[in-house]
Amino acid sequence: MLLPNIKKYKKRLIGYLKDRFATINETPIIVLGNQKSGTSAIAHLLADFGGLSKTIDIPPLWVPVVFKIMNGQIDFQDMVRRHRFYFSTDLIKEPNMTFFAGQVLMAFPKARYVFIVRDPCDNIRSLLNRMKIPGNLAEVNEQVFHEKSSDRFRMTLDASVWGGDEAENYIGALAHKWNKAVDNYLLYRDRMMLVKYEDFLVDKYEFIEALANRLGITKKNDITDKLDVQYQPQGNSDVSLENFFGIKNLMIIERICGSRMKEFGYHSRKTE
Repeated sequence: MLLPNIKKYKKRLIGYLKDRFATINETPIIVLGNQKSGTSAIAHLLADFGGLSKTIDIPPLWVPVVFKIMNGQIDFQDMVRRHRFYFSTDLIKEPNMTFFAGQVLMAFPKARYVFIVRDPCDNIRSLLNRMKIPGNLAEVNEQVFHEKSSDRFRMTLDASVWGGDEAENYIGALAHKWNKAVDNYLLYRDRMMLVKYEDFLVDKYEFIEALANRLGITKKNDITDKLDVQYQPQGNSDVSLENFFGIKNLMIIERICGSRMKEFGYHSRKTE
């Protein structure tokens, strides 16, 4: 039992020393967007293209902390000071910061922001694939919560957390979550550079090169061998949306997200 405790202490000590001596970067590139919208792949490739140091995900901001920051129970700038190593790099990517974007902009007024959007139907399917939850259920029952490690998913799949009605099912919750993400872009669109995941898929290299040019990033490395690296567990896009969600759940997404889908040029997917 002693060895695991030593390893745990060593890990905490290293983390403390990193945060103690790191310097917060006041002018990073910050990549935002809903989870499973391509933020990891685009952030990795963009940083590697320009030879930038990078932070990919910030565990101290994960559930339940993200909700406490959203609700004003925890101050984001205090989290930055406490975990400064994560905020010391040239590029920072953490999807949860999308949901309290106003506080992020206040903490990093000189940062450059990239917001990544993805069609909500594909985005939600990918989220459910990662959680290993089917898309065509009426509700997620207690057995699924128990099997999937409950608290994190339970909070994420509560529509009231994202501005919806607590009576709505898990599909409605994820639809409101997508809305919450894109609403924060729309609110601060004058401060953010919008890119679409679908454009990235058309030609990954050309997309990254163009995005780097827009951000004033000079090419330092060849990334052609990294373009198809799977930075996150891959979802299953072989099954049609209608078969994955069923008509009823697919219509829930389009009812909740419909007006914003049009804003970003996404069309109805009910008959694909």
